[in-house]
Amino acid sequence: MRLTLLLPFLLLSAAMLHAQTGVSVPPPARELRGSWIATVRNINWPSEPGLPVAKQKAQLLALIDSAAKIGLNALIFQVRPAGDAMYESKLEPWSPFLTGEMGKSPGWDPLEFAVTEAHKRGMELHAWFNPFRALAGEKHAPSADHIRRENPQWTMKYNIDWWMDPGVPEVRKQAVDVMLDVTRRYDVDGIHIDDYFYPYPIMDAAKKKIPFPDEARYALYRANGGTLELTAWRRQNVDEVVRTTYEGIKGIKRHVKFGISPFGLWRPNYPEGTGGGLDPYEDLAADSLKWLQQGWVDYFTPQLYWTIDRPKLGFITYYDWWLQQNTQGRHIWPGMNTSKIGDDRNAGEILHEMSVLRERGLKMTPGHFHWNFGALHKDIGKIGTYLKQRAYTPHALPPASPWLSNTPLPAPLVGKTMPGGRKTVAWRFDDPRWMASTRWWVMQAQIGGKWQTWKAFYKDQQSAEWPEGATAVAIRAGGLGWEVGEAGVAN
Repeated sequence: MRLTLLLPFLLLSAAMLHAQTGVSVPPPARELRGSWIATVRNINWPSEPGLPVAKQKAQLLALIDSAAKIGLNALIFQVRPAGDAMYESKLEPWSPFLTGEMGKSPGWDPLEFAVTEAHKRGMELHAWFNPFRALAGEKHAPSADHIRRENPQWTMKYNIDWWMDPGVPEVRKQAVDVMLDVTRRYDVDGIHIDDYFYPYPIMDAAKKKIPFPDEARYALYRANGGTLELTAWRRQNVDEVVRTTYEGIKGIKRHVKFGISPFGLWRPNYPEGTGGGLDPYEDLAADSLKWLQQGWVDYFTPQLYWTIDRPKLGFITYYDWWLQQNTQGRHIWPGMNTSKIGDDRNAGEILHEMSVLRERGLKMTPGHFHWNFGALHKDIGKIGTYLKQRAYTPHALPPASPWLSNTPLPAPLVGKTMPGGRKTVAWRFDDPRWMASTRWWVMQAQIGGKWQTWKAFYKDQQSAEWPEGATAVAIRAGGLGWEVGEAGVAN
């Protein structure tokens, strides 16, 4: 490849940019390392409603910065806690967890801010939606444009929360519409929904399940010729939301991943001899096995919140079972209950679970999510310290999703510069076609004779400081499906 003289490049001094050939650079390390940031009831952020904008921003930035320093490469940020929005929306009102009053603008856009700041630090940002919760308790009154006020007949109270009825076509459409609206308007890397479909059952004084009060809507379905029994009809309603969301996302931005974090098991006795009293298939109308095997997700995050040593509800038992069911070859990145450190487990349990996932990662793309980021940020049981110092070195990239994009990317032009005596590496593509196929840049550094994955940069950044102690630096383009191309090397 011919040498290209850059005069100047990104306001740096003149540099010779090239893609050096004949240098063997190993593939970058791969592992999804993520966490949820919950906003419902102010679990993780903001610390309380009604804070000044500057303090809200500072708190969110502290979480994002902490995640990057620990070594995470993905965050799941809750943007629809309960029929509301943590972003500027024309479809639903502002969340009361921001200002203390539903519908009141906080004066800024937390989702846009989170996307920008996560990308600056080389992390993905996934927008997390609860599809059917209408109100989280009754602390905050619904605004005039909230579903509880506009269409109260579509909602009902069950346990301490208000719920939208998934049997109502307009409710299902609204759930899909808000997710596709964010897909369309924000530069998110993923859309994520959690485990609350039909709500978890509650018991009466006689320890019998109190039925979810959707009998009127089910009766209407039967009166109009429907033949499915109640729980099958409910599963059909949820399946429709899952399928149409996946298809809708791919029709807008194919590279945006869709992920679901259902309850950790599909049904009791799968695998044989396991399970407890809850049957998510029947109780929550969650046919999670179907979603995985139909390919309606790009990544699947079963909430494996049990310890390794439990005989009937065990982390390894269910992870291995899910791997066996993964006929479409999607990512399986389970959730770990890191928030239980100090309760019924210690940091060693979480590190052990991660080691199990990495062992299985010889066949599958490894990855995991921590519930929730509070434990890492507060360094409960020194888990944040252990992750940073032991488990998350060196840096790793999210695994590729070849079914989303698999473009063979050439080596970028790479050069070393010395602006103001400070050693810098700069890179670019001359061909706009390759720029259009690039979403990330990946830096690898040769230190002590060994190559290591150093950092990821968002597509808009095309220069960075030279890593300390590096004798050579390689830059690769990361494509829309996180595929990485050939390495351009500077030394």
